[in-house]
Amino acid sequence: MGNASTRPKGKYLNEIISKCTNLEIDDAVQIFKDFQRQSGGKGKLSEDDFVKVYIEAFHGKSEIAALARNIFHSFDTNHNGFVEFEEFVVGLSVTEACLVEADQEMRIKKMKWAFDVYDKDRSNTIDRHEMRIIVRAVADVVTVELFLGDETPDEFADRLFKEADENNDGKITFEEFKRAAEHNDTLVNMLLPAPV
Repeated sequence: MGNASTRPKGKYLNEIISKCTNLEIDDAVQIFKDFQRQSGGKGKLSEDDFVKVYIEAFHGKSEIAALARNIFHSFDTNHNGFVEFEEFVVGLSVTEACLVEADQEMRIKKMKWAFDVYDKDRSNTIDRHEMRIIVRAVADVVTVELFLGDETPDEFADRLFKEADENNDGKITFEEFKRAAEHNDTLVNMLLPAPV
């Protein structure tokens, strides 16, 4: 990628677009320019830089940091401690896909992304504590009535957890999560709060 590049070039751009079927070339170019600006031209974001971008997008609400850190780890697919442009744009493409309108492959990718956000310890399961951490992080930055109703964040998290933990073993596998998300898209949609 390099510091001098201000626009993704031909073959590289085509490779990215092929991985992000819901992304137009003009959008990819704009995302690239924004990413280069946010990364200071380095072409990659550290976890701290990624969190700063989220906090800025949420108008200085530092409470978004916990959620941003989990999202960072779900975007960092090669686990090198940085999110490069390709990881970022592919992750963004997955998060912006509408579950209802997406094809089966994209639905699975989006659910896997969401699962990875919850799975803070990378154990390939979600425990009640991990569910609570994410619900609290989201509740800190959005109007809680949008998804909590009259419940506290922990009550809401516990209810979601109970619905998804089909075999009551205290852990949610990806298969359990996927089935639960098919019936309750809040599991996925609440991870994408809009900046207020």
